[in-house]
Amino acid sequence: METFIKIENIKLWARVGVLDEERQLGQLFSLDIFLWTDFEKCTANDDLEKTVDYSKLVEILKDQAMKIYCLTIEKYSNAILEIIDEEFKLSKIKIILTKCNPPIKGFDGKVSIVRILEN
Repeated sequence: METFIKIENIKLWARVGVLDEERQLGQLFSLDIFLWTDFEKCTANDDLEKTVDYSKLVEILKDQAMKIYCLTIEKYSNAILEIIDEEFKLSKIKIILTKCNPPIKGFDGKVSIVRILEN
């Protein structure tokens, strides 16, 4: 059976973008995360130590968002994957990083990147 944890709509304020003001002022991003690991030990014993502490993960990502400066969501998404992988050592991670209000004239949509890391 395939099992994963999904964390939806994490709001992050990060200094990412091509325009100088995007990197100076920052902007809103939304992040969805899918985490795969062996949940059987947690399931069998209801053991918190055998699962992913997603409250800790959200806290780490919010803290790191304020420290990241880059031009592209590709680079930012890679940084997010590295943070999750380093902290939790999971078998598979999928993220959807969305730039909520990209400064594109005449465009009121969103731009997302989907990344998957398999160990």
